[in-house]
Amino acid sequence: MSSRALQLDLGPHGLQLARAGQVLHASAQVLALQALPAALDALPPAATPRRAALSVGIDNAWVRWQVIDIPPAVSGREERAALVRARMAEVFGSAAQGWAVAWDDRPASTVLACALDAGVLQHLQAWTTARGLRLQSVQPAWLRGYAALRGDAALGGYAELSHGWLCLGLWSGGRWLHVRGEAMSDPAGLATVLERRLAAFDGDLDGGRLFLRGMPAVSLPRGWQCVAGADR
Repeated sequence: MSSRALQLDLGPHGLQLARAGQVLHASAQVLALQALPAALDALPPAATPRRAALSVGIDNAWVRWQVIDIPPAVSGREERAALVRARMAEVFGSAAQGWAVAWDDRPASTVLACALDAGVLQHLQAWTTARGLRLQSVQPAWLRGYAALRGDAALGGYAELSHGWLCLGLWSGGRWLHVRGEAMSDPAGLATVLERRLAAFDGDLDGGRLFLRGMPAVSLPRGWQCVAGADR
């Protein structure tokens, strides 16, 4: 990564701008979506040199997830896009109409889709254009953490807890089963959440490995084991 590359992390609990691991600016004030333009404008211009590449991490509390089955009859990007958006609307209701949706576009029987308020992207694009920055990527915090996992398991999951919000994804045999976020203040509640989510699926789902970030190891049901301290 270039020494000029910037990392901006933002969400309902504030924002932080860093370069090469060094924090340049941070605000821990509650951040509502409508206040995002002002919060971005408040970042020191000296910390955002023109033409610098910017990667953005979005707090998990601002992201919604869905694992979607793709029937064999659905082919082509437009058909898949229509199906993904329809499934999002079925689960999350009319709020999904104002979301920007992304998903893994590789051919598969299931896809993992995520969504966030389209206004977040619009504000980021307008601000980076005004500052002369190159918006390199926008990625949910959970997905960034999952991509950096140092370990693998045929049956497993990745759980990230931050500011009282848990995002938990489960997979089996190389296939996503479930990804969802919910409020959880006490890490001890992870066992109950895992059991509830496993109970929604048929088949033998005992003995998996759950990679953790942002919480200590806890006792889990069904012979599952915690792998604490997953690196991002």
